[in-house]
Amino acid sequence: MQVVLIAPFLMRFRLCANTFGGAVGRALREAVAEAVPGFSPQAGELDSPLLFDYHMSTGGSRLSGKKTVGTVDVADAGLLWCRFEPSGYCYVMQTIEVPDKEAMHRRERALVDRINPHIARWTDGVSERMLATGLVDPADEAAMDPGRLLWWHRVLMDPPQGQEPGATRVYGVERKIHDDAYLRFGDGFTTLVRLPRHRISEVLEGVMAATSEWIAVDEANRLVSARMLRLNDARWGRVTDVDRQFTASLKLSKDLALREMVRLEESRYTVNAGAVVMDAAMERWAMDRERGVLEVQLQSLRDILEFHRTMTQYRRDERRNRLLFVFTAITLLQSVLVWYDFAHEANNTLAPATRLAVVSVIVALTVVVVVSSLVIRRRE
Repeated sequence: MQVVLIAPFLMRFRLCANTFGGAVGRALREAVAEAVPGFSPQAGELDSPLLFDYHMSTGGSRLSGKKTVGTVDVADAGLLWCRFEPSGYCYVMQTIEVPDKEAMHRRERALVDRINPHIARWTDGVSERMLATGLVDPADEAAMDPGRLLWWHRVLMDPPQGQEPGATRVYGVERKIHDDAYLRFGDGFTTLVRLPRHRISEVLEGVMAATSEWIAVDEANRLVSARMLRLNDARWGRVTDVDRQFTASLKLSKDLALREMVRLEESRYTVNAGAVVMDAAMERWAMDRERGVLEVQLQSLRDILEFHRTMTQYRRDERRNRLLFVFTAITLLQSVLVWYDFAHEANNTLAPATRLAVVSVIVALTVVVVVSSLVIRRRE
């Protein structure tokens, strides 16, 4: 039984909204060449006079930079196919021949032990070089652990009777590819039946695209949830503190929007069998619901920040009004003392009756102004 093992792993950096264009892709290619010994890059662009002969995404590459794809020969593990993405989501892949499922699981467990030390070194080396360029941001603490294989996704090609796992046979989502060929997509497994060998690369591309989508949405939910938890420890006494929290959350929204733009652009170019895999994966993993949850969390985060900003400004205005009242009371008391001194001062050219009349007029006018202000405020 032929099985293709695909495993994602994460870098210590993420694509950020402050950088656009192919510079990230070029820097990634150079970083991989320096940090991964024995890496053999895949051939460049295919030569064709037709613009869309190979139906490759150009908008996604302009936004995020091109992926770095190639092979590397790892001791005790064999030849690995590797893909490094500017988003920080990377993959290793290997095709194996096994007699049954038990042998497949033994082989993949052995591969984890042999590959993980190399993955850790590659991650450290590539991440250090990429972060030094300033084109990417460090990964948030809430992200999944970088520098190790996260899980295996097994693509089984025409498994024998009784060897197809229950994840696809019982719980998988079945899709027809063409003619009598079809696939079943499940958690951790994809079964291909009667698919021509030259179409397998399309399926593998679809599996990696679907996995990247799952990781992106899951990580976005983690980041938004972590940001909401941090708000509980934030200081809300000053507007500058609220603005700092608001700026950080705004940057998070911008970064997530950029990743979504890249994903949508590249998904338009996932065609044929890859698009079928993407459709099955979206249904199996309920990605529409997960993206809906993410939108709700982002909106809740914005609402919380707006509420705290409003409350902080209200408390600031309340303190200012209290100070104004104190200074007004002090001024009023000083005015009363001045009026009293004016009415009873012996050394004055005005007669006592005249002075009393002046003070009475001033007091009456003051009362009228205060009462009229209170009446107008009550009407409003």
